[in-house]
Amino acid sequence: MPSEIANNLLTDSAVLSQKLKDVLPPLPKAFIVDDSVPTRRIFRTILEELGFVVNEAVNGKVALEKLQTLLPETMVIFSDISMPVMDGFEFCFRLMQEQWYDGTPLVLVSTESDAKNVIKGLKLGADDFLPKPFDKEIVSLVLLRIFQ
Repeated sequence: MPSEIANNLLTDSAVLSQKLKDVLPPLPKAFIVDDSVPTRRIFRTILEELGFVVNEAVNGKVALEKLQTLLPETMVIFSDISMPVMDGFEFCFRLMQEQWYDGTPLVLVSTESDAKNVIKGLKLGADDFLPKPFDKEIVSLVLLRIFQ
C-alpha cells in the first residue's frame, strides 16, 4: 500500500491545477521566450489552461525589449536556452543586470538539460530549469514550487 507521501506524488493534473489557482491571483501573466513556433504554441496552450495570460518573444533580445513594459505585471518568465540572436543564457545574464528587472521568477527550458546547463543557468540567476519535452503536469509542479 502506498504511503501518504507516495499518494501525494500521484496527485492528478486537475488537483495540481486547482492548487496552482489557489496560490496565484486571477489572470496571472506569463512570458515565453522561444524561437520555435510549435513549442510556444504548446507552452501557450498549457499556460492558458492553467489560467495564465501569455506574452511571447522569439529570442532574448526581443524579450528584453518587451519585458521593460510587461515586467511589472508578469509573474513568471520561461526561456529556451538555444535560440538565435540572443540565447537563453545571455538573456538570463542580461535580464539580471537590468535596473528595471524586479526579480520575476525565470525558468530556463531546454532539451539540453544535462547537469552542466542546469548549473550554468542557476548560476546566472535562473530560478528553475524545465526539461523538454514537458507537459501540463511538470509545468504545474514547477509553478507550484516557485509560488508556494
